[in-house]
Amino acid sequence: MAVSVREALGFLNEIAPPEWAFPNDPVGLQIGDPNQSVERVLVALDPDPRTVASAQYRQCQLLVTHHPLIYRPLSKVRFDDPVGQAVQGLCAARIALIAVHTNWDVAPGGVNDTLAEVVGLTEVRPFGEGPAQKRYKIAVFTPTAHADAVIDAMANAGAGVIGLYRRCAFYTAGTGTYEPMEGANPYLGQVGAREHAEELRIEMLTPAERLNTVVNAMLRAHPYEEVAYDVYPLHTQAEHALGRVGALPKPMLARELRDYLAEKLGNPYVRVYGKPSQIVRTLAVVGGSGGDYLPDAQRAHADALLTGEVRHHHTWEAWARDIVLLEGGHAETEQPGVVRLAERLRESLEPRGVEVIVEGSNE
Repeated sequence: MAVSVREALGFLNEIAPPEWAFPNDPVGLQIGDPNQSVERVLVALDPDPRTVASAQYRQCQLLVTHHPLIYRPLSKVRFDDPVGQAVQGLCAARIALIAVHTNWDVAPGGVNDTLAEVVGLTEVRPFGEGPAQKRYKIAVFTPTAHADAVIDAMANAGAGVIGLYRRCAFYTAGTGTYEPMEGANPYLGQVGAREHAEELRIEMLTPAERLNTVVNAMLRAHPYEEVAYDVYPLHTQAEHALGRVGALPKPMLARELRDYLAEKLGNPYVRVYGKPSQIVRTLAVVGGSGGDYLPDAQRAHADALLTGEVRHHHTWEAWARDIVLLEGGHAETEQPGVVRLAERLRESLEPRGVEVIVEGSNE
């Protein structure tokens, strides 16, 4: 048994939709054939040459990484360059590469939810800005008897999702009137005769990247020869916050929290910036490089922010804002989320005979 690269990507898009990624973040299939058969998958943090060699050794057909390999269009692929080496290794072995980056950072159960769990936070809530999702509202006028068919078609194409609810729609009853002209083939009525039809106005939300697909699905399901519909752009706002904030198991001094996090993350080199004697009750977490979220953490009433790596100006900004900043290691704060991603892949792919391996494990 096996799955295609396209099917594996479809599952990843379900748990971490690409539209949740930050602008210009190149997530999704970066290298490979969508139709290629996959029997073994390697999941890793980085698509570096060592990881590619590991995927080759393990005879994997798909590599899924948190960090993308190609961040911008390549002007050249040189085999003496690390990126070129990885590209060459993947292509030579016909291994596909899928990146699940900031869309997995913000996703429920993703990098930052997992990090909050690893460090023992309770009463966890999201904080900070996330990617903005441009959305539209489609309003279409449909004969009452065909309303369910049109709603189903639009929902199956990606419209009508609000939070954890799908097929969300609103409709109101009304009367439509028209007069078919010569050459028309009306669903109701006769050429030259004025017609009145009982209709429903159906309204559904759709993300921008699904707009054309939803409209085409609606047109195919609609019985009318000429369909009356409107498309309204909506106010764009950030919906999926990146960070998480919650309560520690007990209040700790900043220097005690450093030792606690060093043990939880498996990194003895955790650094603390700010006042070492400050008491920390509430901790904000952002895996990877999240020093820029200090103001957001402060607005979320966190006493401290844990992230993977920081810049120099973040260290004195923490003092100025009277908030503790902890640097836990980029890999150490994101690797638990990579392991969780592999676990989610196993749930979907292993029943179909596909083996999922985590880089760095003994599997």
